[in-house]
Amino acid sequence: MIGGDYFRIHGPSDPAIIGRRHKNSPLRQCGVVRTTGGVFADHFALTMLESMTPFFRRQSLMEKLETELASLRTRAAALNSRHSAAEAAHDDAKAKLQRHHLEANLDADDKTRAKLEAAVSNCAVTRDGYTDALAEVKTKIADAEQKLAAERATIERKAASETLARDLDAVERALPDYLAAGKRFADTLEKLHFHPESGAMALFIGNTATQVEVAAGFALVELRGRVDAIRDGIAPIPVAMPVSASVSAPEPSPAMTVFMLKSSHYRDHDGRKRFAGQWEDATMPVTTAQRALRQGVAVPVTDARRAQLRGSRGGDFNPRAPDVIDLDAVEEAKSLPHNNSVVREASFTPLPTKAPRTILIDVPRS
Repeated sequence: MIGGDYFRIHGPSDPAIIGRRHKNSPLRQCGVVRTTGGVFADHFALTMLESMTPFFRRQSLMEKLETELASLRTRAAALNSRHSAAEAAHDDAKAKLQRHHLEANLDADDKTRAKLEAAVSNCAVTRDGYTDALAEVKTKIADAEQKLAAERATIERKAASETLARDLDAVERALPDYLAAGKRFADTLEKLHFHPESGAMALFIGNTATQVEVAAGFALVELRGRVDAIRDGIAPIPVAMPVSASVSAPEPSPAMTVFMLKSSHYRDHDGRKRFAGQWEDATMPVTTAQRALRQGVAVPVTDARRAQLRGSRGGDFNPRAPDVIDLDAVEEAKSLPHNNSVVREASFTPLPTKAPRTILIDVPRS
């Protein structure tokens, strides 16, 4: 509102300013100029436009393409639905016409026939119209998808080229420091010229610095040219450095070590066939080791016989000998007493038995 010599302007975030129009007023120093009539209206409109700038942000080409593609896909879905309905209506109208041909009086009912034929024609025109429109929309969708993919590739190439340029800038900034540090270190080592290893290190650092400086001169020029080539799509985007992922080692399968009383074959956790020699220690799956203990083929490593017999055969084994036991092929009879853990731990000793005797009994006969 403007009244007398006063006026008020509301900005997007500034507090309301009320002041007198004067050439040297503090309002003029704060950016509020003397305005009258249409000039003030323009200034007020500009102020309001600045406050609404976020609402009128210009869309990027990527956003425009994505919006257009979403609109086309919505249109395609609507056309596809209408095309299906038109196809169903055409089939229904055609079926009604066919039923009229089969059941109605062909000579006396021409009006109904003409009406049914017109319905079939109208449905066909509607269906074909949706078909053509749907085909054109699909073509536009394919074109929009192609443009969107090209724009994404352009953005990716630009980002990759800018990243490469920043990396090259960092290398160019770090290279002089590296060369200067190497020269200082070499000069320091040269003071120890009486020590052969120190002199060799100084010579190596000097030669390496020279080679790095020459190689960097060629590499940086080549990579600078690649920045533009990547942006223009001539050179491929550099592949990101692979991140080495730590692979956790699998947990070992449970195993058991026993002392073998007899030579045996068994299979390990991977299914490979192994040989365990007599009077030697053998590490095998727990179930196989327990089977060997039950069969008396092996004993625990705490058995006293292990200290006396271990290694006494000196490695003289024949894995193909007929007396070698296959622990995986042994069939255990569950009725045997040694399979009962309680009986086995009790260590019962069977009593000796004599041969059966025959006794004659006199039986009276009636």
